Amino acid sequence: MDDGRPFGNKMQLFCQNNYNLTIKPDGEVLGTGDDTDENSHIEITPGDGPGRVRIHGVNSNLYLCFCSDGKLYGECDPSNEATIFIENFLGLYTTYASSVFPEWYVGIKKNGLPKPGYKTKLGQKATRFLPRRLT
Repeated sequence: MDDGRPFGNKMQLFCQNNYNLTIKPDGEVLGTGDDTDENSHIEITPGDGPGRVRIHGVNSNLYLCFCSDGKLYGECDPSNEATIFIENFLGLYTTYASSVFPEWYVGIKKNGLPKPGYKTKLGQKATRFLPRRLT
């Protein structure tokens, strides 16, 4: 029975810097202020253990990933270890740390561009996300 409440794992990840995380079909990752952008529709799927998740772009069919130089991109291979993130809850916000590079967090800068992993730290506004369920 559908009672209209927004439950499920399809969502938008809204950064404290006022952008939704997007994964475009060409693999580009950035933030958008457009709540209707289909590239911002994200699915959180289980990783390989408790607290470990994959961030999947519903429209692009790509997985969020860090490359070795700290850049976020959309990866087509979900078996790539760098597509797994450690989900941490900080009050109302959620952070996503790389399982391969544990000091790196998913982040969106004030201008909507992705923040390189090596420039992120726990507690930065750029790394705090509110998961917003899609109805």
